[in-house]
Amino acid sequence: MPNEKLNNLLESETASLPWFVQEYIHSKSIVPYSSVTLYEYAKEYRRFFDWLKLEQIIDSTSPTLADLEELKKEDLELYKSFLMHSPKVGTSKDNRARSFVTVQRSITSLRSLFKYLSTQTEDENNQPYLSQNVLLKIDNVKANKTLQERSRRIEKKLLLDDEAILFLYYIDQDYENTLKSHQAKAFFKKNKTRDLAIIALFLGTGIRLSELVNMQVSDLDTINLEATVVRKGGFKDVALISSLFIDYIIDYEEARNSLYTPKTQEKALFLTKYKGAAKRIEPSTVEKLVSKYSAAFKTKITPHKLRHTVGTQLYKKTNSLLTVSHQLGQTGTSATALYTHIVDKEQRNAMNDLWSD
Repeated sequence: MPNEKLNNLLESETASLPWFVQEYIHSKSIVPYSSVTLYEYAKEYRRFFDWLKLEQIIDSTSPTLADLEELKKEDLELYKSFLMHSPKVGTSKDNRARSFVTVQRSITSLRSLFKYLSTQTEDENNQPYLSQNVLLKIDNVKANKTLQERSRRIEKKLLLDDEAILFLYYIDQDYENTLKSHQAKAFFKKNKTRDLAIIALFLGTGIRLSELVNMQVSDLDTINLEATVVRKGGFKDVALISSLFIDYIIDYEEARNSLYTPKTQEKALFLTKYKGAAKRIEPSTVEKLVSKYSAAFKTKITPHKLRHTVGTQLYKKTNSLLTVSHQLGQTGTSATALYTHIVDKEQRNAMNDLWSD
């Protein structure tokens, strides 16, 4: 979604929210949180406030700080139960249950807001807006699948061992032969160098989609095999690039200007042509190209699965969750625990031999 359209949606969604929520969103836009995150958070706050009014937990047409101050743990537990057990409405997936990820996102967004109001604000008496944070009493949502179940499902969509290299080779050497029309072949040839570099950078670093599309030309250092990216939370980090994939990235780096003829002020690393002018590539464009190439090669996957591929492969090589978390730009190792279940063959082998002599 173009940034201008997204910012308009965020502004429209925020306009109906209480002033203290608008203040929160403004403060997080400076951190900066991405517009996508803030838009999703704003929608979560609107849903929460609508529910409070529907359940008559608050009387105000627009929630006040006093209303939030009086919320009890049981109110939040009731809302959590509502999210977990009520069907979706107003979406293309009406009447389906929400996933635990969706419910957890709601809890996370509220936790962030209440933390801000209770610790990071100051009224005329130099006191925070809220004297307590009731969200501290609310547990995270438990996943309805074990890590083993999730890892088995994810493993089928990873490009492990030689498959990552073969995937790039397939795009480079064989994909064109699957195309029927001259128009499709011409479009592929025009963007082939860029597309190979994008997938090579994903597989060579494990960076997120947002981190890749937001990279500037100056963020790429092919001499030292490093990519500077802006991580979640707005902090800059350096992701190491595997030398195995660097040639594809260098090829694009050298061909970028001749392929897309960008204006001098266009500093985005990855470009596309729109109405004859070069501009920063959109996340949706990257998702589509990863999808079409992977579907032709093995099975349709997303950029996030390429990130899982790197995390899994790196854990196989190092047996270190700390190393994986550093490379992927995660603040802890809990999010990387999934990879131990993907690569752990000992449990499977033990079960196979369980009844043997």
